[in-house]
Parts: sequence; structure tokens; C-alpha cells
Amino acid sequence: MTELADQHIVDGAPALPEAQIRTYLERLAGWQLSTDGKSIRRDWSFKGFKQAAQLANLAAWQAEAANHHPDISFGWGQASVTFATHSAGGVTMNDLIMAARLNRAIG
Repeated sequence: MTELADQHIVDGAPALPEAQIRTYLERLAGWQLSTDGKSIRRDWSFKGFKQAAQLANLAAWQAEAANHHPDISFGWGQASVTFATHSAGGVTMNDLIMAARLNRAIG
């Protein structure tokens, strides 16, 4: 998935068809398409709060650097990240790129 993580974020990217999103998700470990097809999400479980906060911070720093921001939630033992491009009304290539970058960063 390195090639996807290395692509550039593009302003105004259009929403992708569900079939295309699902094809990419087959190579993005842990990410799931929402039931309405308008976002992708990954959940993590941890043995404490510190690891969840670290993941949330990593996702936030990557998002700020790329100017493409997810919804992040975390608490004791859990974290989740959801990508959607609200201006496009669904999942764009930018969302998939950011998911790939986060996967690469966490190993």
C-alpha cells in the first residue's frame, strides 16, 4: 500500500464509486466502509489510555500536515478514526491516501 500512501492530496477530489472504494479497502488493513458508503473507519483496541492518545495524536498530526482532517475519537483502551470528504459527499482518493498513511505510520 506504499504507493497509495505516497500519493498527493488534491483539492476538490470527487467522491469515488463504492466499488472502487471497496477495491482499495481490500488493501487497507482494518478499514471499513460505512453502511451508507460515505466514510471509512478504523477502530483500535489498546491496554490503556496512553496508546489510544498516542494514536489520536499521530492521526491529528498527519491530518494537519496534509490539511485533510478526520473525525478522531479515543478513550481508555480504544481509538477510532473516520475519514470522509464532506464537500464531496463521500469517500475520495484523499481519504484513502490518509488511511494508507496512517496504516504505514503505525506499522
